[in-house]
Amino acid sequence: MEQDGRNYASSISQYYKSWGEEQIARFLDRNQIEYQYEYPLAIVDHGKIRMWYPDFRLPEQGIIIEYFGVNGNSNYDEQARHKIQVYKKEGIDGLFLTRDSLKGDWPTRIMSQIKSKGGIYLTQVPPTHCGGLFYGLGHA
Repeated sequence: MEQDGRNYASSISQYYKSWGEEQIARFLDRNQIEYQYEYPLAIVDHGKIRMWYPDFRLPEQGIIIEYFGVNGNSNYDEQARHKIQVYKKEGIDGLFLTRDSLKGDWPTRIMSQIKSKGGIYLTQVPPTHCGGLFYGLGHA
């Protein structure tokens, strides 16, 4: 979550925790992609079943989208890295985005990644984000 203390509302009156989440929701709405916001997901983490709430679940595509909006915080980066590793281990396809992911022609890139669901698509996050993690990490 971005640390600006505000909630963001989309055109469908849903409140989001960050600017980035609102941008992703608007993109999904514009492209008529069904999604569920913070839909509960049971995950095995450190040998225990836990409930996680990915930012977006795209049921028709079978993927999640997580937005990591905090920059330059080593604890947050470590938590993001851990989440991505657990999702991958659990066989959950996902797009893992940062604020830099939402620059330039990001809608075209994200749509391409959503359409490629089920393949491997890797786009490197700049080294200043999440310790050089990858977003758009999926698997066949």
